[in-house]
Amino acid sequence: MKRMFGDRIDYCEENARIHRSFTRSSIVIHHYCPHTFNAGDHFVVLSIRKHLSRLLQEAVYIPKAIAVNRGWGGPHRLRGKNISFSNKYADAVVVGGSDNYRNWSLRIDGKEIRKLQPPLFLVGLGVSSNDLNEQPLIEKDTYLEDIRITNEKALVSTVRDDATLRFLQELGVSKAVCTGCPALFIDDTQEITVREGGDIIVTFPFPVNRQSMPKRYAILHGLIPKLAKRYGSERLLISCHDDRDVGPASELFPEQRLFFSNYPEQYLDVYRRASMVIGSRLHGTMLSASVGTPFLNIDVDIRGQAFTETFGMKAWNLEYAVPDLADSVIQRIDSVFSGDLSSFDAFTTKKNELKTVFDSTMAEIAGHVRDQLP
Repeated sequence: MKRMFGDRIDYCEENARIHRSFTRSSIVIHHYCPHTFNAGDHFVVLSIRKHLSRLLQEAVYIPKAIAVNRGWGGPHRLRGKNISFSNKYADAVVVGGSDNYRNWSLRIDGKEIRKLQPPLFLVGLGVSSNDLNEQPLIEKDTYLEDIRITNEKALVSTVRDDATLRFLQELGVSKAVCTGCPALFIDDTQEITVREGGDIIVTFPFPVNRQSMPKRYAILHGLIPKLAKRYGSERLLISCHDDRDVGPASELFPEQRLFFSNYPEQYLDVYRRASMVIGSRLHGTMLSASVGTPFLNIDVDIRGQAFTETFGMKAWNLEYAVPDLADSVIQRIDSVFSGDLSSFDAFTTKKNELKTVFDSTMAEIAGHVRDQLP
């Protein structure tokens, strides 16, 4: 059997596409990003491509999976044969991505990345942990040096929150800029608005937590019957962001309405019509904020805590471990339904501020891409 990852690497250093002297009409961007059936991953991918395409109308995006786990095709990650592939065919390489600093999921090797010839851009990356108030999850110290060198190689590096910015600064990375997660800007013209009579969406917790964090999982799915009792089962909609959510959700709540799709655009439609979105799926929170739907994020690790800190929402968002979680959730829903949106003022101000930074960095990336074309 042929070995997928053990073959000799040819970096094509003398035949890189970017150094060929011929005219072409397209700009080829290799986009290294999560390619699973998790909807949240695709919200980030869609936003990055949407905003870059406004500036690079000729761009063609070639998806490259960053992880072996349920990725679309191989080889995976920006290393090995993919270095050769991008050197030969890409005008630019974009990595983004959301939780890519989590245990350095990209596994980009510091020595290998120096051989990459097209310009490299890191967009919207973030740290995460297994639980609240923990340090960013990095299992091997060698990953820290790989992260530093990869950022050194990148022409632009943006992160989704202040915690990730501090993480990189501690590694000696000074170029990184916080723009917020790109998913916040999928539909970036919408302000938070009360929509009467819409669904109350609850994002279903990741079912892997049944094994790794059973107490957390029980707390989170325990909200659903309490909300159904308060607001009526017919108004509640359980949103599954991953195909693996659907089985456990339908088993636990067989009489409750579920939503799942392989197409992220359908999530935009559903979340845009909702009255409120509640849950621990951070990308669900970001999507709802993008389309102007009031949200309540339930923080389960430093990803949520970093979002809450960055956007000044400590008085609004809740941690899953707080006492009487359901009562606090209901209190916040009722305040939104009464028309009080003052708790989102700080968020809106910060989001608008970061949107300016995000637009500026997208323009910087587009400028770098055009500048190096023959």
